[in-house]
Amino acid sequence: MEKKPKVSIIIPSYNNGKYIGSAISSALNQTYPNIEVIIVDDNSNDGTKEILNELINSNLICIFNKNNVGASASKNIAIRRSSGEYIAILDSDDVYSKQKIEAQINWIDILWH
Repeated sequence: MEKKPKVSIIIPSYNNGKYIGSAISSALNQTYPNIEVIIVDDNSNDGTKEILNELINSNLICIFNKNNVGASASKNIAIRRSSGEYIAILDSDDVYSKQKIEAQINWIDILWH
């Protein structure tokens, strides 16, 4: 059986503590099995860091910026840390459907093979 490529789901966040749990849950509950989830908290001051510390597990990588550097720089930080063959971006105030990553990988397979 062919190994499925790893997808790194990157979630940059700044002051989205109210929504971050739903975003993370939608990323971790994908039907596609080979994922990693990387969250970059961009020096939030709304309790996001505390929420993330409660959610950290082996499937979740959290990076905490010491200074606010903006969404683009936070994404680049996460991309450098990622180990996936593909990158998916999820805003911290949004959610994925359960099949999003699987559907995208299936389309990539169809288009490239």
